[in-house]
Order: sequence, then C-alpha cells, then structure tokens
Amino acid sequence: MLNLKYSHISLQSKPFLWLFTLLLFCVGCNQSNGELTIYNGVLDLTNWNFDENPEVNLMGDALFYWKQWPINNEGDFDATLLKEGTSVEWPSPVWTKLGFEKRGYGTYKLNIKQKKDSESLVLNIGRLLGAGEIWINGKKHITLGKISQDGTDEIPYGQIIYTELPQEENLDILFVVSGHYSRLGGGPALQNVIQTKSLSTANQKSNPLIEGVITFLIIIFGVFQIYWFFTFNKELYFLYFGLFCLIGVSRQLFVGETLIYSFFPNISFGIVQRMRYVGYFGGLSLIILYYTSLYPGYIKKNLVRTIYLIPVLGILYVLFTPVFYGTLIAPFFQVYGLTTMILGFYIIGCAIKNKKPYAKWVLLILVVQVIVFTNDILTAMMVIQTKFVINYSFLCYIIFHVFLNHKFQSEKERLLNQLYSNINTLKSDIDYKIEEIETLKKDTFQQIKSKERMVDNLKKVAAADEKVSIQSLIADLKSELLEDTQLVSIKNDIEGINKDFVQRIKKIHPNLTKTDLEICMYIRLSLERKEIARLRYTTVAAVKKSRYRLRKKLELEVEDDLEKYLKSI
Repeated sequence: MLNLKYSHISLQSKPFLWLFTLLLFCVGCNQSNGELTIYNGVLDLTNWNFDENPEVNLMGDALFYWKQWPINNEGDFDATLLKEGTSVEWPSPVWTKLGFEKRGYGTYKLNIKQKKDSESLVLNIGRLLGAGEIWINGKKHITLGKISQDGTDEIPYGQIIYTELPQEENLDILFVVSGHYSRLGGGPALQNVIQTKSLSTANQKSNPLIEGVITFLIIIFGVFQIYWFFTFNKELYFLYFGLFCLIGVSRQLFVGETLIYSFFPNISFGIVQRMRYVGYFGGLSLIILYYTSLYPGYIKKNLVRTIYLIPVLGILYVLFTPVFYGTLIAPFFQVYGLTTMILGFYIIGCAIKNKKPYAKWVLLILVVQVIVFTNDILTAMMVIQTKFVINYSFLCYIIFHVFLNHKFQSEKERLLNQLYSNINTLKSDIDYKIEEIETLKKDTFQQIKSKERMVDNLKKVAAADEKVSIQSLIADLKSELLEDTQLVSIKNDIEGINKDFVQRIKKIHPNLTKTDLEICMYIRLSLERKEIARLRYTTVAAVKKSRYRLRKKLELEVEDDLEKYLKSI
C-alpha cells in the first residue's frame, strides 16, 4: 500500500525569483573600488582620500621588461640590467597579452607616490601566474614561490598576496616574475588593488569566513540531495544535483583559494590548478545529466553517454599531464561548457513546449547559470574582474534548484497519492464487475439447461404432446429474452472496465479487429470458452478458432500462455 504525505509550498509570486535574480546580478556586478589611473608607470596617491574610499584599483600603464631581471648572478639588485621596457596595461598585465611567449620571465615596474605618515597601505594581488619576488626601492620585499629562468626548479605561488608597503613617500616597485606553468604566461592576474591596512586586515578575516560559510551550506545542500535520492524512490535528479553541489563546491574552493590555503598552506600550485579543471569538467557534465533526468526523453542515450565520457577523458588528461599542458585544454573546456549550456536550453525548451511542470522556472535559473558560467569564463580569460562567482552566485543557484527539486518531489507525491486513490476506486469497480461476471458463470449452466428443455418441448409439440402448450413455450422465450438483456448489460460492463486495456493493446497490435479485441477482453477476465460463446452468441468451436487466429496475430509461441500475456499488458 502507498502511504505518502504531500507537502505543498506554493510558488505564489514570480516576481520573487526575478527579484532574487536581480539581487544576485547586482551583488556580482557591484564593484565599488575607486579607480586612479597609472600614468607613465606612476601611480600618484598623494591626493587620494583613503578615509572616504579605503581601496583603489590598479589601472593604467606600467612598464614590462621581457627576459630582464634587476638581479645579477650573485643575487644582488642591479637596476641597470633593465634595458628596454614595454608598456603594459593594468589590470591583468600577463605577458601573453603583449605577444610574448607563454613560458619565460620578466620584470614589471611601477612607481607609487604616497603621503608621508599616512595609514599603512597593503598591495593586494589576487593571483600571480608563476613565481615571483617583489623588490621595493632596491630591496627584496617578499618572495612568492621560487623564480627560475628556465623553469627547471620553479615553484609557482598560488595564494592571494597581501604585502604591506613601506611608509615612504616614493616607492619604486619591481615585480620579478617567472612563469612556465600556464598557457596565459606569467604576471599579476585578476584585479589588483591597494587598500588600507585596516581594510586589508578585515578582508583577510572575513573572506575565509564568508567562503567557509558558503562552502558549508553548499556541502549541506549536496548531502541533503543525495539523502533524498536514497529516500524518495531513487530519483536520479537528486543524485546528480547532489554530486554537482559537492564537485562544484570543490571548484569554488580551488578558484577562490582563500579557504583551501587556510587549511593546506603548503598545497602545491599543480594540485590547485588540476582541481580547478576537475571541478569544472565534472560540474558541467553532472548538471547536464541533472537536466536530462529532470526532463527525460529529449536527448538520445548515446549523446548522454558522450556527455559524461568527454569529462572523464578530460579529467584523466589533466591529472596525468604536466600542469602547463593541462592548461592548454582550457579553451576546449570553454567549448564543452558552451555545448552543455546549449543542450540545457534545448532540454528546457522542449519541456516548456510540452508544458512540463516548472519548466519555465528551470529556464530562468538556467539563465542565471549561464550568467555565472559566462562570468567564470571571462574572469578566467581576464576580460572582466569580479567576485561574482566565488562569493554568492553559486550558492544562490544551488538554493534555487534545491527549492525546485523539493517542488518536483512534492508534485510527484501528490500525483502518486491521486493515482493511489484512483486505483482504489477502480479496484472497487472491478470487484463489483467481477461479482457480476461470477454470477454470469453460475447462470450459464442453468441457461443451457433451459435451452435444452425448450428443444425437448418443441419436439413434444411437434409430436402433438398435450402436456406441452404453446403458452409455456412463449413463457420460456420471454425468460430467454430477459437473460439476453442481462448478457448485453454485462458485456457493456466488461467493455467499460477494459477500456484502458483495449487502448494499450491496440497500440502494441494495431492489426487486431473488433472481434479480436472483444475476445481478448473475455480471455483476460479468465472466462471459459463456453462463457465466451454465450456472450458472443456463437459456438465453442467458433471461439476455439478465434483463439487460434488471435495467437497468430499476437505472434505468440506454442509455449506462451495467451491469458498471461494479455494480463501482462
């Protein structure tokens, strides 16, 4: 017996989701940092009011010296070694943007002017591609990994860089960088800022906390979805979305980096880089499998297999090739991501066309996912710089779909309860009809005896037997007419309870005639040949021939049981 409880949370207001989506987009795009242009390699902060705006973006033109370091063979500073510089635009001044080789080394030069005795400032570099050293006024200020000209002993540095600047009026800053592990080359990537020490300290405390809370919530949601998979009839969309949450949050950890380095400060850059791609590939494949299980039947199985075979091959490639060659597959990742998005829109479009439940809501959330994915790609390509993906959007996307998954399950429970109620009603009707059929079976023998008596009486009339009158024969015929009327009523009842069965068997065997369908109904109800002959006003021999022709049309073997086959439909 089914015993399901249906809990309903109504989606009463579509503006709710639109408002939440707008809030999501505003949070991602709200970059309130101040902007001050670097001009001819100089950033003048003397007139900047850090009390009103404690953070300023690094934007403008600095200098870059390809394959030139201000360090001699003895490891001492020597600025004369920098001969010929190239103008490079901040932010994201990686050297491949200037047309240089992907592997190599060089020096970035930036001059900062600041107020004397002002609050200490902190240089924040979101990500450094490669290894580096920062030299300020001819002195080594900080070492980031281990630089190398040929890359043989280079140790890339993957953490966010917070370095406090000396409180001097004029700072001549040199970024000495080597990069042999990324297809983008080397250099400061993402958005780089200068901020007050108080703000930097607050960010260093809050960022791991925010990232930790978001990570914890997504993990909880993922585990919760997998739990629902094992609890509610093994619905695959719960499993796929739960795994998507867990794999997706791993990518967020290795992209955001703050939390992962808090727990594993000595983790290698190679592991971080590989896990970014593993999370990316795995997450995209799982989300498309989620959509195909949410609205099945719109994509062929072979295509679905290809969808998750490609990520497996990609993950194996990333795991077992050197980091540099692993990064070369990034454009293919992006094409794969675009393909999964197109498939997602196709599936949801078909679902909307067929008026599937909540399909329009899923489409809206898919649009949010595309925004997230686009932001992720553009940030990775250093076209834009936001904190959109890392901080909030992924969590919002998860919440949306967890809510909708609950709605899907609630709707299925409601339909199952309704089906259970309909089954009980139909069962009562069938029980009543079966009683009538049983009565027919009991009456059949009496009807045959009555016919035999009528035949005997007719013989006696023909023999002028005075004991049998015409009036008694008329009475017997009236009784037979009444019985025939009852038979017609029973036949109509049998046709009524087998209506769905007739529709199903006609789809499987469209070549069956009306007579064939009628006999199928009687056989399915376990009626004997004599009973079928009575209902059809024919002979037992005729029924036997009809059964034989029916077996041939149904293409049954000799050992196949006709009644069992009909009951299985």
